[in-house]
Amino acid sequence: MKQFLRDLPLRLKSDRKTQLIAVVVVGCVMYLALAPQNPRRMAKPKPKPEEVASHNDPNERWTDLIERFNGQLNQLTTQSTALREDLDSQKKAMQEYEATTAEIFKKILERLAEVQNNSSSQPVAAGNPQSIGEMSAPDLVGAQSDELEGLGAPEVAAAPPALPVKPKLAALMPGDSVRVKLLAGVNAPTDGTPYPVVLKLVSDVLGPDGNSVPLGEARIIAAAQGSLTDARVLFRLTRLSLRLPNGKRKEFPIDGWIVGEDGIRGLEGVLIDPIGKAIVGAGMAGGLAGLGQGIAAANVQNRTYSNGNTQSSVNANDVPAYAGGVALSSAATEWQQIIRDRLAQLVPVVQVLSGREATAVFSQSLAIPELLEQLDEEEPAVVFTSLD
Repeated sequence: MKQFLRDLPLRLKSDRKTQLIAVVVVGCVMYLALAPQNPRRMAKPKPKPEEVASHNDPNERWTDLIERFNGQLNQLTTQSTALREDLDSQKKAMQEYEATTAEIFKKILERLAEVQNNSSSQPVAAGNPQSIGEMSAPDLVGAQSDELEGLGAPEVAAAPPALPVKPKLAALMPGDSVRVKLLAGVNAPTDGTPYPVVLKLVSDVLGPDGNSVPLGEARIIAAAQGSLTDARVLFRLTRLSLRLPNGKRKEFPIDGWIVGEDGIRGLEGVLIDPIGKAIVGAGMAGGLAGLGQGIAAANVQNRTYSNGNTQSSVNANDVPAYAGGVALSSAATEWQQIIRDRLAQLVPVVQVLSGREATAVFSQSLAIPELLEQLDEEEPAVVFTSLD
């Protein structure tokens, strides 16, 4: 029944049957409460003889229905009153619980504040004041009278913190140059295939206004290509490898070119072209082919008839000579084909021997960290630049 009473508000909102019953009950109650009272009804009714009462009274069903609704209404009122009292008791218990919790937290905060005040305050030992000279604690050191300063002495202003030291970077800028030496010779092909070469630095890197950056005997890796037009080897700088004064090795990507002793880009070399040998070989093969064809033709007899037809024949005694001429011609023709195929595979190269010195020019900027900090700063002849 309690569950029914708890669900009653929800049913009144959603269930049409319950709403209809509630409307009927409320209407009956209001009718009974607001119906005008007839004075005749208020008068004491006359007793009716028992034989007049009839079981077929038409108002008996409505009377029973109203009494049943009144009984259910009274029961609902009682249950709602009980629920209201239960809800009030729960609210009261919740308020007591909240008050108890608040009191507990209040006591905890007061305890924390008390502990914090006790820890921040330092107890002062009671007793007569004593001078420093009268104390005999082993860890107290007496000070000389001339070393004591008064409380009115001016305070020394604290020095501001030092600015962060900006790291120095040795810079190689576009246009800087350095003298290099070719450590290994190269036969640079003229078909555009790059061949690697190794160069050694033989001077400091020179920049504008006479500044220089010493890199020691650093190594430069370059790509070499031959030029068939002027028989020169062109170099393109790719990698720089150096050793710092503390022994650490570093390598950087670079870009640039090489200028020869004559001030022209690249180094002048010797052109090695197989076309000369190919021409000589082709001439010899052609001569042998012609010789073979001549020997074979000399041993052939041609007869021309009156009708214009020609007949060629070889005498039995001239067969060996004819066969030798044909074989020589065929061999020479095959030799020509071999020379032609080999010539298609051969590529002219430009040869430059090792030990040549040239000038390397950088085309891109390069920053080398940790170099300036490790070099001797007392050397006045060395002037460094920075990317900053």
